[in-house]
Amino acid sequence: MPSTDVTSSMADTVMVKRLNELVRETFRLWDEVWVGFSWRHYYYNHTQRVRALSLEIGRQEGADLQKLEYAAILHDITKRYDGPILTDSQGRRILDENGFWRNELLMPKKENLVTQLYRKLDQFHQLHNVSGARIAHHILDLYGFPADFCVSVSSIIKSHLNPDIYKEESSSDFLEKKILYEADTLDANLGLTAFYRNIQINTHYMTLAKGRPTLQQYISRIEPWIERKVAFLAVPSTPTGTHIAKQRLERMKKTHAHILDELHGEVQKSLEYGLLGILKGFMDQNHDPNLEDEVSHLLTHWIPTRRQMIKADADPRTTRIFHRAVKFCHLLSLETKGQA
Repeated sequence: MPSTDVTSSMADTVMVKRLNELVRETFRLWDEVWVGFSWRHYYYNHTQRVRALSLEIGRQEGADLQKLEYAAILHDITKRYDGPILTDSQGRRILDENGFWRNELLMPKKENLVTQLYRKLDQFHQLHNVSGARIAHHILDLYGFPADFCVSVSSIIKSHLNPDIYKEESSSDFLEKKILYEADTLDANLGLTAFYRNIQINTHYMTLAKGRPTLQQYISRIEPWIERKVAFLAVPSTPTGTHIAKQRLERMKKTHAHILDELHGEVQKSLEYGLLGILKGFMDQNHDPNLEDEVSHLLTHWIPTRRQMIKADADPRTTRIFHRAVKFCHLLSLETKGQA
């Protein structure tokens, strides 16, 4: 299915839309809101961001964008079967032979093409990169893609948790494998999308353990979290991925510095116009978070409303914290589109 002419390009557009809908439908087959470190809307939002970031890196690195796009769309197609992380008697996470966390099997309440294939191909208890790769191969085959394309996309998906582990199985498409791995890892661990994820995960688990955390309690956890994320600078192996990783880490550090500045300044105004208010808003939506909706609300309601309100406030500090918050919102929006 070549993508060099207009007819083929249009066919790809239609197929990408169809696969996106299949992915969205599949993630909705489970009723559970929170499972481990992920929530209901995380899966689809994450998939769209990984697709966009993969293509951004792929364009710069000369990758096969068609293979990369299809692999990115389908890379987590069976992710929701990975239930709570298994632990031993000491509470330590149990790892498989490749060092990946082992999970309980979480079955969906409803069915579609993906669940039918999952059962038919006996993928029970397989980690999602393995089961997802096999099911993606069958889906693309059903849609009439050439056998070699199905094999390539399947291999890229299987490698997305760590391409080096499966390098001996197939050395082809290794650039695309590295890029999908980079995009998947960076989205979850570096940048403002990772910051949002950290806010929701911490709020969720602190609420389960001790009740609803205060803003200050969450903020006290940011610095050690950022320090742990420095290690993820070593993940990318492409120049573009490395540049994006460094850029995103610096963005996280700068955001943290701005949050501390607001926390030690006029807190009330920062809650109204600044990052403190945005953070609190994210924490308040912790039961069933949706970053896509949050970004839309910030850009179409939060910013315009405060832009009108600030006209009556002549304090230059208020203007400064508001402009800083606006920049944060726009950078977060760009990250969700794979553009930063």
